[in-house]
Amino acid sequence: MGPPQARAVLEEALAMGVDHAALLSHRAFAGSDTLATSYALSQAIRKFGRFDVVVCGKQAADGDTAQVGPGIAVRLEIPQVIFASGVKEVHKGRLFVERITEEGHELVSVPLPCLISVVKEANVPRYPSFSGKVRAKRADIPVWGPDDIGCDPGRIGLDGSPTWVDRIFAPPVKEGCEPVQATDANVADVARRVVDHIEGR
Repeated sequence: MGPPQARAVLEEALAMGVDHAALLSHRAFAGSDTLATSYALSQAIRKFGRFDVVVCGKQAADGDTAQVGPGIAVRLEIPQVIFASGVKEVHKGRLFVERITEEGHELVSVPLPCLISVVKEANVPRYPSFSGKVRAKRADIPVWGPDDIGCDPGRIGLDGSPTWVDRIFAPPVKEGCEPVQATDANVADVARRVVDHIEGR
Protein backbone atom coordinates (compact mmCIF):
# COMPACT_ATOMS: atom_id res chain seq x y z
CA MET A 1 0.00 0.00 0.00
CA GLY A 2 1.62 3.22 -1.15
CA PRO A 3 2.10 5.71 -3.97
CA PRO A 4 2.62 4.54 -7.60
CA GLN A 5 6.40 4.48 -7.19
CA ALA A 6 5.98 1.67 -4.63
CA ARG A 7 5.72 -0.62 -7.66
CA ALA A 8 9.54 -0.78 -7.57
CA VAL A 9 9.41 -2.59 -4.21
CA LEU A 10 6.96 -5.14 -5.61
CA GLU A 11 9.14 -5.65 -8.70
CA GLU A 12 12.08 -6.45 -6.44
CA ALA A 13 9.97 -9.02 -4.56
CA LEU A 14 8.83 -10.59 -7.83
CA ALA A 15 12.46 -10.76 -9.01
CA MET A 16 13.31 -12.69 -5.83
CA GLY A 17 10.67 -15.31 -6.61
CA VAL A 18 7.30 -14.00 -5.45
CA ASP A 19 4.48 -15.33 -7.66
CA HIS A 20 1.98 -12.46 -7.58
CA ALA A 21 1.81 -8.87 -6.36
CA ALA A 22 -0.74 -6.08 -6.16
CA LEU A 23 -0.38 -2.43 -5.24
CA LEU A 24 -2.96 -0.60 -3.15
CA SER A 25 -2.73 2.95 -4.42
CA HIS A 26 -5.44 5.60 -4.54
CA ARG A 27 -5.96 9.13 -3.30
CA ALA A 28 -8.60 7.80 -0.91
CA PHE A 29 -5.89 5.91 1.02
CA ALA A 30 -3.89 9.09 1.66
CA GLY A 31 -3.43 9.96 5.32
CA SER A 32 -4.33 6.48 6.57
CA ASP A 33 -3.13 5.74 10.09
CA THR A 34 -2.31 2.24 11.32
CA LEU A 35 -5.99 1.48 11.92
CA ALA A 36 -7.03 2.41 8.37
CA THR A 37 -3.93 0.79 6.85
CA SER A 38 -4.50 -2.54 8.58
CA TYR A 39 -8.14 -2.46 7.45
CA ALA A 40 -7.21 -1.83 3.80
CA LEU A 41 -4.49 -4.48 3.78
CA SER A 42 -6.78 -7.06 5.39
CA GLN A 43 -9.36 -6.38 2.66
CA ALA A 44 -6.68 -6.93 0.00
CA ILE A 45 -5.59 -10.20 1.62
CA ARG A 46 -9.18 -11.40 1.53
CA LYS A 47 -9.32 -10.56 -2.19
CA PHE A 48 -6.28 -12.77 -2.84
CA GLY A 49 -8.19 -15.67 -1.28
CA ARG A 50 -6.99 -18.59 0.84
CA PHE A 51 -3.67 -18.22 2.67
CA ASP A 52 -1.62 -20.02 5.29
CA VAL A 53 0.67 -17.32 6.67
CA VAL A 54 0.66 -13.53 6.45
CA VAL A 55 4.19 -12.14 6.92
CA CYS A 56 4.70 -8.52 7.94
CA GLY A 57 7.70 -6.49 8.95
CA LYS A 58 7.94 -5.60 12.62
CA GLN A 59 7.24 -1.92 12.03
CA ALA A 60 7.41 0.85 9.45
CA ALA A 61 10.37 3.20 9.42
CA ASP A 62 8.21 6.33 9.56
CA GLY A 63 5.47 5.75 12.13
CA ASP A 64 7.50 3.18 14.10
CA THR A 65 4.37 1.92 15.89
CA ALA A 66 4.43 -1.83 15.05
CA GLN A 67 0.62 -1.79 14.96
CA VAL A 68 -0.25 -2.70 11.36
CA GLY A 69 0.64 -6.40 11.54
CA PRO A 70 -1.35 -7.05 14.72
CA GLY A 71 -4.19 -4.93 13.30
CA ILE A 72 -4.36 -7.13 10.21
CA ALA A 73 -4.44 -10.28 12.36
CA VAL A 74 -7.33 -8.91 14.44
CA ARG A 75 -9.33 -8.00 11.32
CA LEU A 76 -8.71 -11.39 9.72
CA GLU A 77 -9.49 -13.10 13.06
CA ILE A 78 -6.31 -15.18 13.00
CA PRO A 79 -3.64 -15.79 15.67
CA GLN A 80 -0.40 -13.82 15.50
CA VAL A 81 3.21 -14.01 16.61
CA ILE A 82 5.13 -10.73 16.85
CA PHE A 83 8.91 -10.15 16.86
CA ALA A 84 9.49 -13.44 15.02
CA SER A 85 13.17 -14.14 14.41
CA GLY A 86 12.69 -17.35 12.43
CA VAL A 87 10.33 -20.12 11.41
CA LYS A 88 11.54 -23.48 12.68
CA GLU A 89 8.96 -25.94 11.37
CA VAL A 90 5.49 -26.45 9.92
CA HIS A 91 3.92 -29.59 11.36
CA LYS A 92 0.35 -30.89 11.48
CA GLY A 93 -1.25 -27.55 10.71
CA ARG A 94 0.89 -25.57 13.12
CA LEU A 95 3.73 -23.11 12.64
CA PHE A 96 6.66 -23.25 15.09
CA VAL A 97 8.23 -19.82 15.39
CA GLU A 98 11.17 -18.46 17.37
CA ARG A 99 10.51 -14.97 18.67
CA ILE A 100 12.57 -12.34 20.47
CA THR A 101 11.47 -11.23 23.93
CA GLU A 102 12.95 -8.89 26.51
CA GLU A 103 14.26 -11.94 28.33
CA GLY A 104 15.78 -13.62 25.25
CA HIS A 105 14.22 -16.05 22.78
CA GLU A 106 11.24 -18.37 22.99
CA LEU A 107 9.76 -21.01 20.72
CA VAL A 108 6.01 -20.77 20.21
CA SER A 109 3.56 -22.78 18.17
CA VAL A 110 0.55 -21.27 16.43
CA PRO A 111 -2.22 -22.86 14.32
CA LEU A 112 -2.54 -22.03 10.63
CA PRO A 113 -3.65 -19.71 9.15
CA CYS A 114 -1.75 -17.10 11.15
CA LEU A 115 0.21 -13.86 10.93
CA ILE A 116 3.81 -13.28 11.95
CA SER A 117 5.62 -9.97 12.12
CA VAL A 118 9.34 -10.48 11.66
CA VAL A 119 12.45 -8.67 12.86
CA LYS A 120 15.21 -7.96 10.33
CA GLU A 121 17.35 -10.81 11.69
CA ALA A 122 14.72 -13.33 10.58
CA ASN A 123 16.16 -13.83 7.14
CA VAL A 124 18.80 -12.77 4.61
CA PRO A 125 16.96 -11.98 1.36
CA ARG A 126 18.09 -13.91 -1.70
CA TYR A 127 19.64 -12.03 -4.61
CA PRO A 128 17.27 -11.60 -7.55
CA SER A 129 18.36 -13.44 -10.67
CA PHE A 130 18.67 -11.72 -14.06
CA SER A 131 15.74 -13.73 -15.41
CA GLY A 132 13.78 -12.82 -12.31
CA LYS A 133 14.42 -9.13 -12.90
CA VAL A 134 13.27 -9.43 -16.52
CA ARG A 135 10.13 -11.27 -15.43
CA ALA A 136 9.43 -8.65 -12.76
CA LYS A 137 9.73 -5.77 -15.24
CA ARG A 138 7.21 -7.47 -17.53
CA ALA A 139 4.86 -8.51 -14.74
CA ASP A 140 1.30 -7.30 -14.63
CA ILE A 141 1.00 -5.72 -11.19
CA PRO A 142 -2.61 -4.66 -10.67
CA VAL A 143 -3.26 -1.38 -8.88
CA TRP A 144 -6.23 -1.69 -6.55
CA GLY A 145 -8.30 1.14 -5.15
CA PRO A 146 -10.90 1.05 -2.37
CA ASP A 147 -13.68 -0.24 -4.65
CA ASP A 148 -11.52 -3.11 -5.93
CA ILE A 149 -11.11 -4.55 -2.42
CA GLY A 150 -14.54 -3.65 -1.04
CA CYS A 151 -13.46 -0.93 1.39
CA ASP A 152 -15.90 1.13 3.42
CA PRO A 153 -14.91 4.73 2.49
CA GLY A 154 -15.35 5.83 6.10
CA ARG A 155 -12.66 3.41 7.30
CA ILE A 156 -9.75 4.52 5.12
CA GLY A 157 -7.77 7.72 4.59
CA LEU A 158 -8.15 10.63 6.96
CA ASP A 159 -11.82 9.84 7.62
CA GLY A 160 -10.91 6.41 8.97
CA SER A 161 -7.85 7.55 10.91
CA PRO A 162 -8.51 8.62 14.50
CA THR A 163 -4.82 8.49 15.50
CA TRP A 164 -1.57 10.17 14.51
CA VAL A 165 2.06 10.00 15.58
CA ASP A 166 2.89 13.25 17.37
CA ARG A 167 6.59 12.49 17.76
CA ILE A 168 9.05 9.63 18.01
CA PHE A 169 11.90 9.72 20.47
CA ALA A 170 14.24 7.47 22.39
CA PRO A 171 13.85 7.64 26.16
CA PRO A 172 16.80 9.32 27.87
CA VAL A 173 19.56 7.01 29.02
CA LYS A 174 20.04 7.15 32.76
CA GLU A 175 23.59 6.74 33.91
CA GLY A 176 25.25 6.33 37.28
CA CYS A 177 24.03 2.86 38.18
CA GLU A 178 25.30 1.38 41.40
CA PRO A 179 25.71 -2.39 41.32
CA VAL A 180 24.73 -4.13 44.55
CA GLN A 181 25.33 -7.68 45.62
CA ALA A 182 23.11 -9.38 48.13
CA THR A 183 24.10 -12.27 50.38
CA ASP A 184 22.08 -14.17 52.93
CA ALA A 185 23.48 -11.87 55.60
CA ASN A 186 22.60 -8.51 54.01
CA VAL A 187 19.66 -9.21 51.67
CA ALA A 188 17.19 -7.21 53.80
CA ASP A 189 19.51 -4.19 53.86
CA VAL A 190 20.10 -4.38 50.07
CA ALA A 191 16.36 -4.66 49.38
CA ARG A 192 15.73 -1.60 51.56
CA ARG A 193 18.38 0.39 49.64
CA VAL A 194 16.84 -0.58 46.30
CA VAL A 195 13.35 0.45 47.41
CA ASP A 196 14.70 3.75 48.78
CA HIS A 197 16.43 4.42 45.47
CA ILE A 198 13.29 3.67 43.43
CA GLU A 199 11.20 5.93 45.65
CA GLY A 200 13.83 8.68 45.48
CA ARG A 201 14.76 8.68 49.16
